[in-house]
Amino acid sequence: MISLNTTFHVEDEIHLDFLAYIKQTYIYNALLDEYVRSARLCKIHSHRKEEGHSYSVQFRFNNLDELEIWDKVEGKKHNEKLLLEFNNKIAGFSTLLEEIKL
Repeated sequence: MISLNTTFHVEDEIHLDFLAYIKQTYIYNALLDEYVRSARLCKIHSHRKEEGHSYSVQFRFNNLDELEIWDKVEGKKHNEKLLLEFNNKIAGFSTLLEEIKL
């Protein structure tokens, strides 16, 4: 399994709106696609006191090929809508994770 992990840092004043959008629109719509196997939303806690809130959104795919197909069209579309909604009030970066069997 491959996971696309996107970490978002969100300004304090919009974090509740961000969470509602991520749950009700971003993740909901991503899960409608046949390639996305599951999704997960996590709050990130830090040992340092920081302004704002950080969240991790993870989408799981069967393999890298399916992730690439999804990312080129659907992923790009979802990210563009997210940026239009929140503009410069959020920042994010993505990491690809490959599950290793124990």
